[in-house]
Amino acid sequence: MYVDAHCHLAEFGIAKIKSFLSDICIVAVADDVTSSQSVIDIARCEQNVIPCIGIHPWEVYKSELKEVDRIQRLLDENDIKCLGEIGLDKKFTPDTWLYQIKLFERFLALAKEYDLILNLHAAGAWGEVYEMIVKYDIDKAIFHWYTGPLDLIDNIVGNSYYISINPAVRIQEKHKRVVENTDINHILTESDGPYKYRGMLLSPSLIPELVKIIANIKGLSVVQTREILWRNFRRIFT
Repeated sequence: MYVDAHCHLAEFGIAKIKSFLSDICIVAVADDVTSSQSVIDIARCEQNVIPCIGIHPWEVYKSELKEVDRIQRLLDENDIKCLGEIGLDKKFTPDTWLYQIKLFERFLALAKEYDLILNLHAAGAWGEVYEMIVKYDIDKAIFHWYTGPLDLIDNIVGNSYYISINPAVRIQEKHKRVVENTDINHILTESDGPYKYRGMLLSPSLIPELVKIIANIKGLSVVQTREILWRNFRRIFT
């Protein structure tokens, strides 16, 4: 199986969603309470979809702390393994920074209480997010589309966390250096679809080509790389 460890699947139409799922397992992340319910509904119908619920830091300005209580009710009512997309963002939404921290702390407390995997957004705040999840003694975390400091990677891997690599690695030099500097046993693949990046429309359909790129960077066969990435995924989600 291929792996898409971070995809906004609810933003694709139903026909498109079904077209992706023949040989890929997709972690469907959410942006808010409404999309959290949507990914839960999709996962009920589609075997290869894992729902991941939460409030994106870009949506914090629309949210109140009571919205986290609504996320908690979804945790109580459903079989959920993952919180996401959650985290902090100093790069794109620095004006809500203090409120982002309040919500993120609430989510970290929930992660510990419910033993959840974190699917993390950390643009411009890689070190702060890392320090906070270590402080809360989080066991399982994925740093989505990592473009942070290369010297932080050893700490991330040393705590048995994972870094997900995006198809943008084809044109994003910093992301390529992340692949070069990250142990293959702590890498996952993601699409972040349907986000648009420098002319690329990201989607799960790009994952097979992404595996080839990672294999080439790491000097491995495509078959070896696919097997390792699937093993990594199973390790964190089972």
